[in-house]
Amino acid sequence: MDQLELLYETEYKKFTFLERKKSIKSDKTLLLGPRCSGKTFLIYDYLTNFDKERFLYIDFNDIRVDKEAVAKDLSAFLKQRPIELLVLENFDFSFEFPKTKKIIISTCQKRSFKEFDNLLLYPLDFEEFISFDKKHFNIEQIFNSFANIGTIPQMLFVDEAKRARYLQEIIISLFIEKSEFEVFRQFAFTQSLKVSLFQVFNNLKQRIKISKDKFYNFTQKLEDEKLIFFVEKFGSKSTAKKVYLLDFAIKNALTFKKDFLKRFENIIFLELLKREKILYYSEGIDFYLPNENLAVLSMPFNPTHIIKQKVTSIKNSLYLLNIKKIQIITLGNEDSFTINDIRCEILPFWNWALQIS
Repeated sequence: MDQLELLYETEYKKFTFLERKKSIKSDKTLLLGPRCSGKTFLIYDYLTNFDKERFLYIDFNDIRVDKEAVAKDLSAFLKQRPIELLVLENFDFSFEFPKTKKIIISTCQKRSFKEFDNLLLYPLDFEEFISFDKKHFNIEQIFNSFANIGTIPQMLFVDEAKRARYLQEIIISLFIEKSEFEVFRQFAFTQSLKVSLFQVFNNLKQRIKISKDKFYNFTQKLEDEKLIFFVEKFGSKSTAKKVYLLDFAIKNALTFKKDFLKRFENIIFLELLKREKILYYSEGIDFYLPNENLAVLSMPFNPTHIIKQKVTSIKNSLYLLNIKKIQIITLGNEDSFTINDIRCEILPFWNWALQIS
């Protein structure tokens, strides 16, 4: 039990916590979410409610932790100390965790427990980014910072000249196998594009040696850990899906090729995702929200007359989907109009992102 004793006696320094939209409130919490989303800081903030001798914190990503020894001794150790709260961070469920009244488990795996508060945490949305960004006060400047830095909280505290390298190191650290990294990188190159898995696999085979089974298993793991997302075409599951990344800045850390239009679409996707919207795409429609009879279009630089032409060109799709309202997201243009009883709003991203719920 020597290692558990050392972990129990470890002092945790106080830090400045920047509040997130989500927080730990339940005695039993399963904290889910991709790596680098801020789960650790949410836990550290919660631990400030407890005296040091009242909790035991174990991070299984710490290579000093002997998982087999912890599994063997943990239940007995908890009975010998006045511990109220057990924290198992980056837990892989390779052993059965003790039944305690207060427990926090964090993981990037796809899990769900009925008796737990299942709390899903993503990296920063735009509203949260505003509270983290202490350098800018103009909303357009904050958006420019957001679009360049991305959503990973730590990135705001990295020197600008080192950000690309720092993000590369984060990405590389996520994967044990080189082939898994290559699969992820291939998907990153398809940011906001419609692709089939077969197409991605064939492109990948031209660069590395990988079996089809391994490719599909890695792809499922990337999706389960919420590093990539697939959006289906409405009413057509077998059609190519659109690919989006956990952080829209990732692609720029992996290639010198820039495509702001695709990045901007990914930015919009993440705002909708973090508000748990049910999403599809359709012909000429970037995002279709069937529960709200709403279409969302990404058109950052287009003037109103071009936007009207676009809406007119897809009116047949709009009627078939029974769309009542369209939101066109821009970088400054603001207007509204109606086409055949369909209300169309042109909104700057920062206005739109702060009003959606």
